[in-house]
Amino acid sequence: MVVGDTKYFPYRSSYYITQFFSRCGLPFVHDGTTRPFWAKERLAELNLGNGQSADLPSDDLCRVISELFDHDDFGRYNDKLQQRGDSDPDHIADLEKALTTFNKLVQRQGLIAYLDDSGRCYLRSTGTGVSTATFSQLARPLSQQEIEQRQKLAAFLDGASEDDFIEKVLVPLFQRLGFRRVSPTGHKDKSLEFGKDLWMKYQLPTSHWLYFCAQVKKDKIDSNSSSGGKNVSTVLSQARMAIDHPIFDPEANRKVLLDHLFLISADEITKAARTWLIEQLDAGQRRHIIFMDRDELLDQSARILLDLHIEKPPNIITEEDIPF
Repeated sequence: MVVGDTKYFPYRSSYYITQFFSRCGLPFVHDGTTRPFWAKERLAELNLGNGQSADLPSDDLCRVISELFDHDDFGRYNDKLQQRGDSDPDHIADLEKALTTFNKLVQRQGLIAYLDDSGRCYLRSTGTGVSTATFSQLARPLSQQEIEQRQKLAAFLDGASEDDFIEKVLVPLFQRLGFRRVSPTGHKDKSLEFGKDLWMKYQLPTSHWLYFCAQVKKDKIDSNSSSGGKNVSTVLSQARMAIDHPIFDPEANRKVLLDHLFLISADEITKAARTWLIEQLDAGQRRHIIFMDRDELLDQSARILLDLHIEKPPNIITEEDIPF
């Protein structure tokens, strides 16, 4: 597929094979040997490299797959065919059919390649849902479709309860990011939360596990809440409780200590609140904390949960709304 000997893929000579790998940021130069065998050896080398997710190929191989379905490559190749007067349908490069051919090959490995709204190709694990779209997100601006999804998610957060926020947004978000056993505790029995609204675990490439939990707030985390009370002090006490209290992992059948704690707000976490929280925690507790506020949450969710169908929750009429 890389060299273009497979139907529907653009053919690449020795020069263009080298150019392709250079575009992927790889120092491979074709040495004139048989193209398919040489490319197969290079891909095998790349597959042994490091990866950000244990459920996906190495980062370098994922980058090669992404460049393999570059729309411009297919267009330029077909333009050259047209200029030469070659109208043989077996020679024409077809992006959609090439993608289908590739997916038939990798589906047995639990993988699928797909194109986003901008035409960029990503690789996703069909088992865990983790995708290369989650890698290095800061460098890429949102597409128009992602901007629209961000607006829908923002509208949902404005009217959603804390439980809806957790179950309909945070659970699928962390699942797509590669976390395992993402489990919301709910609010039916608050005495059993121990400062944890959500807990999950993440497997390192070494097969070791890290344990995470999240303390989730629907409202702004500030030194003063709308009622005039310090809601950040409540967050502090819950954070300490979550850090000190172990998690029971039913898969391991034992209690484990927390590695990191997400403090998540559907609104803003002010600088004053962040500073005060850090000052109140000792050095050992401080390293556990990861902040995530509304803007970061929406940017992450808009990219990763692009296919999530979510509607703004209906307004609930309470006794205070009845005028008689």
